[in-house]
Order: sequence, then structure tokens, then C-alpha cells
Amino acid sequence: MIEFLRHSPLYPGLLKLYLTLHKTLIWFCWQIFSLCPVQKDKIVLSNFNGNGFGDNPRYIAEEILRQKLPYRLYWVSERPDPAFPGQLFLVRPNTPAFVYHMSTASVWIDNTRKLYYFKKKKNQTYIQVWHGGPGLKKIEKDAGNSLSAEYIEYAKKDAEKMDLMISNCRWCTECYRRCFWYDGPILEKGLPKNDLYFRDVPTIRRQVRRFYHLPEDVRLVLYVPTWRENRKLNVYHLDFEGCLQAFRQRFGGDWIMLVRLHPNVNPDDFDIRYNERILNASRYSNVQELLAAGDAVISDYSSCGFDYIQLGRPSFLYAEDYEEMKRTKDYYFQLEELPIPLAFSNEEMIRNILEFSEEKYQEARAPFMERLGYYDDGHASEAVVNYILEL
Repeated sequence: MIEFLRHSPLYPGLLKLYLTLHKTLIWFCWQIFSLCPVQKDKIVLSNFNGNGFGDNPRYIAEEILRQKLPYRLYWVSERPDPAFPGQLFLVRPNTPAFVYHMSTASVWIDNTRKLYYFKKKKNQTYIQVWHGGPGLKKIEKDAGNSLSAEYIEYAKKDAEKMDLMISNCRWCTECYRRCFWYDGPILEKGLPKNDLYFRDVPTIRRQVRRFYHLPEDVRLVLYVPTWRENRKLNVYHLDFEGCLQAFRQRFGGDWIMLVRLHPNVNPDDFDIRYNERILNASRYSNVQELLAAGDAVISDYSSCGFDYIQLGRPSFLYAEDYEEMKRTKDYYFQLEELPIPLAFSNEEMIRNILEFSEEKYQEARAPFMERLGYYDDGHASEAVVNYILEL
């Protein structure tokens, strides 16, 4: 409908009218469908409010299917995806069908805030699995004045309805208690998506390399930046060729870079010049498989940089806007506390790769991991499913 209206000279006014009517329709649907009884065998899962089959909800759904449990799984998605198992029912977000299934499901599983109106019943369970573990930049209440008043209002309402959060380390549990406006139970069993790190990693490594038609002995460095609320593009302009040359010089072997942008970012907005050594991995269906298959990672504020600390693989941070982010959101860790190097420019990034010391890295990561207190052991998905079974 919006695409149809876009061609009209009255587009701005018609769009505003359409959005108002749609919002009213959805609100009305919530009032009507909330009168319908809850169906105990129905679960609705959502990844970034309508994204593809991924992140923590994916591994919970796969565990339910693996155990052949008698649940009907509805996945909130804007569009079909070949990665979706045939047993899942797809429903578009913020449609009457979506409201009906949300109103009648016994369990909701989300990895981000519900940024829309919803009504939850007493006999419904809302499990918030979030989308990351420890990271560098502050989030939620800790981010202070960088949050809009509208978001804070949404977040408080969302937290009030949550029945469970999950945590993969002691540090995250403390963070959730402090800054998520949430005081309910926290399941300290790890992140479901991190279960993949404890499975058959050699098979996953071969699978990813075959997907990109790469030799099995090629080494992969992942560039996995997070997104910026200001949507600036220049901060992603890493010197890919320079980094690859540095990796070959420091670690030896043949290296390929996989560029994986954040789900909230449109990869078509960037003028990255991909070639046979620099590959576009933003369309790959499962970022966790890429991380499990990688040999090194470059990130900025994403928790995947901390995942590689846990895995003991080389991890590097690259953030040209470090000082700007420090002013607006601030950080949880000082630079000297991190076992991984952070670069503010491409020159520093290349130098950090060339001067990387495995011995110093391993010495620094042990006390850092002890400080964070990780719970991941490969059974987080199973723990969440067991919680559902006990309801």
C-alpha cells in the first residue's frame, strides 16, 4: 500500500492518513483478539521485530523442533526466507493476523524491545532473550541521555510485561538488573545462539567455505560492525585490503574477509567494493555460523568481538567514532581493561594486526573472562525449552 501511495503527489498527506488508520486498526484488533482464549501449544518468536530466521530465537525454535515437542511455532517475518524450516508458520508483523497469534499464543520469544502497542494476558509468558552478550558501549538505561523519551516509555512498558530474561555471564545479569527496568527472574544458562560454538565447528567451517566456493584451508576474518542511531556511513570504511595484507603478513596463509553489516543496516547503502577477497556476507542467513567458522574478527561495539575473547580467537576493535560515542553513550570498559586492541584509524588497525601477540592476548583474556563470569556451555537453548516445558 505504501509503495502504491508513493507515486501520488498527495503522498505525504496520504501516508500520514494511512499510518493513522493502520495504527487504529491494529489497536482495535488487539482489543478484539485479546478476548480470544490462549492456546497452550502456540509460541510466537520474533527476531528484531520481523527479521529473518536468526539470532537466539532461531536456536530455541530449532531445539523445540529437534525434540519434536507438540508446539505450533509462529515466526514474525516481513518476508519469506529459504532458511525457515517448513514446520514454522510465518506471520507479518503488525497485521491483524499477527495480533491474533500474539493474543492467543501461550509464549512470546523476542530478542529486542517490542516497539509497538500490545496487550498481554496473565496466562501468557514473555521471554526476552535479547540479541547480545557483553559489549563495549553502554545500553538501555546506562546509555543515559542518548535514549529518547519515547523509547524509555516503550522500554518500561515492555520490561513490565517480561517474565524471563536470559544471561550468558555474571556481568550481563548485573547489567540487566541495573539498566533494563526489569526485576524478574534471569536464566543464567548462556545464549542459545552461542550453543553453536560448542558443536561440530569443523563441519560449520567447511560449510561456510563451500558456500562461498573457497578452499577449506583459507582463513577467514569477519568484519562485523554494529549500527549507529545517527546512521553515519563513514565509520564503516575499514581499509579491507590493508587489513588482509596485514593478516597474511602476521599470521601467514591465505586470508579472505567477510563483511557482515548489522540487521538494522541496509547493505545497499554502502559503496563497499567487493571482490574475490572481500565478500558480502550480509545476506548470509546465519551470522552465528559465520562467527563459528571465522579465524579472526574485527568489530566496533558489537558483542561478537567479546565472543571471540571467549573462544580465544584473535579479536580487534575498529571505531573511528570512539570519542563521539563516548560523549553520547559512554562505555562499560576502559581501553586498558580490554584484552583486545582498539584502533581509531586504519593506520592503527593495521598496526594492531601486525603487532598482535598471542602470548599477551592469552594472558590478558583469562582474568577478563573471570571478571565477566561466562555461563555458556552449549546447552542454553535446551535450558530455555525446559523452562517453557515447566510452565
